[in-house]
Amino acid sequence: MLTYILYTLFVLAALILIVVILLQPGKADAGALFSNTLSSTAFGPRGTASLLAKITIGAAAAFMLIALTLGLPLLTGSRSVLQSESAPAATPTPTPAPAPQASPAAPAASPAASK
Repeated sequence: MLTYILYTLFVLAALILIVVILLQPGKADAGALFSNTLSSTAFGPRGTASLLAKITIGAAAAFMLIALTLGLPLLTGSRSVLQSESAPAATPTPTPAPAPQASPAAPAASPAASK
């Protein structure tokens, strides 16, 4: 049940993050970012954050924390591939005894020896 609530909050945070980022106005045109005037900075002036910026920060923090929480094996009930369960006691399997090789009982007498 908790997992479903977290997934719902995760999707909601993602949607809010997408909408709020798209609603924010651009700082300047692309050419202004590469000019060498001292008044323009690449990341904008350091001032008070607007309401959209605060919502963006909150939604991003919620998105990351919920993603990390959903990755915990405690909530999902999954185990790592590298973690092994308590392995049952290994029972040795009996190996079949090798079959005796058929060897000739007596060597055949050569025709020269029989005379």
